[in-house]
Amino acid sequence: MQNRRHFLKSSLFVSGGAALAISTPSLAATNSLPNGIVYSTEKTGKWAGKEKGHVPTITVKGNQVTVQTFHPMSAEHYIVKHTLVTEDGEVLGEHLFASTDKAAISTYTVETKNKTLFATSFCNQHDFWVSKATKI
Repeated sequence: MQNRRHFLKSSLFVSGGAALAISTPSLAATNSLPNGIVYSTEKTGKWAGKEKGHVPTITVKGNQVTVQTFHPMSAEHYIVKHTLVTEDGEVLGEHLFASTDKAAISTYTVETKNKTLFATSFCNQHDFWVSKATKI
């Protein structure tokens, strides 16, 4: 239980750091994120070949934004958390998953317009991933 608490605290710290990095104008594009800290389709680092199951996708229908990571969920290997963040660093929502959840899907009601959104996904084995920018 102690390890799980430490892991969750670390995950929250990483999420906050990524939100800050995304809000920094010089790091706004996913291809300019620091190497080895935040991973993306363009910057897979040591996890090359893992991007398909770790980079979250964003789907927008009206004011509903769905974030999905196409990743299996098991006790040994699962998506821990999603966040939805604006280009300004405003966290619009976050969702913690359990290894017993069937899928890594989270939905948010977003009233914000004319913003660029990023989704993040944290895997318990393959670190922190960010989506491509999505304009709403």
